[in-house]
Amino acid sequence: MKLMLYPYAEFSGTLIVTYSQELEDGTIFVHFEHPCDWGFKEARYILSSKENLYSEGFTEAEKKNNERILNNNARLISKYAKLGGIPFA
Repeated sequence: MKLMLYPYAEFSGTLIVTYSQELEDGTIFVHFEHPCDWGFKEARYILSSKENLYSEGFTEAEKKNNERILNNNARLISKYAKLGGIPFA
């Protein structure tokens, strides 16, 4: 199965959050991306465990912010992942 990432939100004008569809085993991936001088800072988490798969380039404070965003938005992200994305007009 191909992993499709859907846009969720943009925070602070540059932090972009995307999420995958719900996979057959119930896994949902949440991806954080922030542009920087050398490309992108990236992090990926798994819902519902909120396990961090990787985080490259983010400071400890930024990682905590990403985790706060993930915790505060996990329910909505899960809901839309199960629907196959947020319906946009």
